[in-house]
Amino acid sequence: MGMKISVLYLGRMEFPKFRLVQWEDEEEMIKSPAVALLIQHPTLGNILYDTGNCHEHQELYTPDMLHNYPVVECISVKEALAAKGLTPDDIDQIIISHLHFDHAAGLKDFVGTKAIRNVLVSEADLKEAWFSVTTGNGGAYIRSLFDLEGIRFKTINEDTWLAEDFGLFVQKSHTPGVIGLILKTEKSGTILTTSDTIYTRDSYDQGIPPGGTINKTTDEFFDNLERVKKMEKELDAQLLFGHDFQQIQEWAAKGWIE
Repeated sequence: MGMKISVLYLGRMEFPKFRLVQWEDEEEMIKSPAVALLIQHPTLGNILYDTGNCHEHQELYTPDMLHNYPVVECISVKEALAAKGLTPDDIDQIIISHLHFDHAAGLKDFVGTKAIRNVLVSEADLKEAWFSVTTGNGGAYIRSLFDLEGIRFKTINEDTWLAEDFGLFVQKSHTPGVIGLILKTEKSGTILTTSDTIYTRDSYDQGIPPGGTINKTTDEFFDNLERVKKMEKELDAQLLFGHDFQQIQEWAAKGWIE
């Protein structure tokens, strides 16, 4: 029996589209979902990829983040796991694509569990996050979301395989190290997750770079886009993008992907 994957829809933010991708119409709005992946693996156990926002966002997020990326719907990862008959205690490992607020805020639900002692991130992103929050330039990194009691980070700085069918690849775009997944399922083929290096299908198909102030240059976006397109072809893979509202809703409705 192979792995099973479930896309967990964790609510959404709504804001002007130009804050997500380069877009001329400053009035056009976009729905940006928060998402996690629950992966049940026959040898690795229950793995969670990202953790979404948290209900305490009004108290914990910075004024800039609340203004630029307002959370209009929040389903905590704890609630999403409960819908699958699980609790945070059932998770064996957490993989965080990168430590921005809308990917790391649910970590607090795992304080006191085995998963909080087994949080995998890229070394480059962890260094960037820690440097940012301790020098007063946190941006989308918020210290209270990941500087938690009992947390233990495990880091990677290159492409890594946790099992023959479960790979991680480090992308130097959006942040200095965003972890994407290579998931080789028995029935649904290979799935690649890009996280926020490529926000949407339109960004991928049309080469639309990110917008807002998080990304300092578009060069890394185009380099990574070329790399992911090559991987897609070589692996004959399906792509799951970081903030594509329609895709996330469709994949979440599938239930378990095997």
